[in-house]
Amino acid sequence: MLKKCTVLFVSCLGSLVLNAHAEYTVNVPLTPVQDWLQSDSPSDCGLPELRTQKLHEALAELYQAQGYIFIWKNQGLLQDLLEQLAELQSDGLNPAQYMPDIRKAEALCAELQISAHYLLALEHLSRGRLNQQEHEPVWESSAMMTPIRESVAQLGILGLESMRNAFEHARPDLPLYLQLRDAFIAMPEAGPQLPPFPDGPLLKPGNDRDPRLRVLMQHMQLRGLLDPEATAGPLDRPLLADDPVQAQPLSYDQVLQEAVRQFQRQQGLQPDAVVGPQTLAALNMTHAQRLQQVRINLERMRWMEARRQYHSLLVNAAGSRALLLEGNEVRWQSRVQSGSPDRATPMLDSRINRVTLNPSWTIPPTILKEDKLPQIRSNPAYFSERNMQVLDHQGNQLDPAQIDWHNPRGILLRQPPGPDNPLGRMVFRFDNPFAVYLHDTPSQSLFARAVRNVSSGCVRVEQASELADYLFYTLDQQQRERIEQRMTSGRTHEIAVRNGPQVLLTYWTAEALEDGSLRFSPDPYSMDEPLAQAYHRAIAQQ
Repeated sequence: MLKKCTVLFVSCLGSLVLNAHAEYTVNVPLTPVQDWLQSDSPSDCGLPELRTQKLHEALAELYQAQGYIFIWKNQGLLQDLLEQLAELQSDGLNPAQYMPDIRKAEALCAELQISAHYLLALEHLSRGRLNQQEHEPVWESSAMMTPIRESVAQLGILGLESMRNAFEHARPDLPLYLQLRDAFIAMPEAGPQLPPFPDGPLLKPGNDRDPRLRVLMQHMQLRGLLDPEATAGPLDRPLLADDPVQAQPLSYDQVLQEAVRQFQRQQGLQPDAVVGPQTLAALNMTHAQRLQQVRINLERMRWMEARRQYHSLLVNAAGSRALLLEGNEVRWQSRVQSGSPDRATPMLDSRINRVTLNPSWTIPPTILKEDKLPQIRSNPAYFSERNMQVLDHQGNQLDPAQIDWHNPRGILLRQPPGPDNPLGRMVFRFDNPFAVYLHDTPSQSLFARAVRNVSSGCVRVEQASELADYLFYTLDQQQRERIEQRMTSGRTHEIAVRNGPQVLLTYWTAEALEDGSLRFSPDPYSMDEPLAQAYHRAIAQQ
């Protein structure tokens, strides 16, 4: 600190003298760091690059704040840094990647190596280890402004006073992230050695002759979901097909069924005690795969936090759930129905700007081609049985009987507002090129399913009226009464929403509940495996 103050004092003094007399020149020698930063061809120290800021600029900011002296000669500060880097393991990152080998480096390069990797660690913690747009790209509305976040250099400067504060500022404070991180910390490095669960027909309650019942019982016991005294069968012996004791059929009784239901709830599956393809796949997930699944979802939440605004609506297409946040406070939440595996809900970042009351539904081209045309061709009474209109592109109504449904041209199908309209009573709209939106739905029974990837890409909202109330709460009583009158009129009306919440249509397959327990979701769009492979390669690099 004395050197820093001396340099600054002499510099200021020299400036004053020059301004006053313009007769003397005070030459203050550059520090090695200053010389490197100002050099047209600085020595190559093999420094890593940053994604969000040019490394040279970030280092210049960092060292300017320190008076351009060596930072890491302060052994206490260096030790604090090493302690915070070690904590990154709890975030699913690899601390070793931020601890460069400087044993053979000359002093300046060693100093810069530590600083560059320090900034890199802060960037990965705050923005993600990987570049999201290269792995799970998000469409961004041009109307969206990048949220205000400390730059990597600003985070680094904060660490000069307190390393803990710098890393805490970098680490997402989104409750979803912090809860998942705590659950990840609590996960053991190694899990129980579970036998593979064999493939076969559906294993249902009442099927007491399936030889896989003993494997199922063993899984439930080793997972801590079934009391070993609840059913017979030693677990310290290998399963042998010719063992008359172990080969003896078991009863798929209520106790075992409840254990399977509890397991299915943990996996985000329908708790029906039926071991089908999804339950079988979950049973065969290894502990190492579950650890990696949590790691990649911590990464997804870092991505999400990096773009999240203060006022944001997070929609998880994998788990079919929506959360509306103001800061970190949940203001509204709902079950939703998201896109099916072959018609995935797209990932995007936009903002709600209007609500359509009593919407009509113009059938999108994909649904028209793949769903409606086959139904129309196979059923001559299709239009007489449904409240559906055929229109030209000018909005003129056409006679369905006059259309060649094997080669229809220049037509639209539209369903007027009403109780059977697939969009329900309201639609929440936001800019995007995919023609998707959030909307009410008459298909309320589907919300009872655990897996709700059933739509054609749009997001059906269970508590739609509550979301509308939230969006309109700033209006005065007279305005709200007018909206209610328009709703009951049955006619279509557009209501502008000023300063509506950000909409993030996103994707995660693991989260932690408030009690610390983990809840997984199926991976309907098969996005986990590619990301897990890329993430494993990234954190394995030294």
